[in-house]
Amino acid sequence: MTRYTADGVAMARYLVDRLPSAADELFERAEQGIDVIEAPTVTVSEAIWTAVNKDEIAGVTVDTTPNAVLRGLVNDGPVQIASADEQDLAVAGSLIDHYTLHDALLIANHRVRGTEAIITKDEAFAGESTVWR
Repeated sequence: MTRYTADGVAMARYLVDRLPSAADELFERAEQGIDVIEAPTVTVSEAIWTAVNKDEIAGVTVDTTPNAVLRGLVNDGPVQIASADEQDLAVAGSLIDHYTLHDALLIANHRVRGTEAIITKDEAFAGESTVWR
């Protein structure tokens, strides 16, 4: 079982079925219980905010509620919330001179948990192993 870390954009695009094939395959594998997709609280919150406050995601009109997004991602979906602990915060603290707080927390989650890659299209994570295409 391989574990991955997802960013907010990946999760938002998952909700509207607009992921590129490589990222989509990882979400499908997680839906089947073959692999695991983890996401720090900050990125799940970003996905909720995006889905509720944007009129569209990847060209798809969105009209939803925070609870519906949480259900679609976590309760009934393939994402497991990976809450930050002291180790995450220590690693994130070592990264804040180079990244935004949000990005530092995501990278820390990935590094501390030893996930295979970050599911993202964000070039800010070019120094980490990523999956998108």
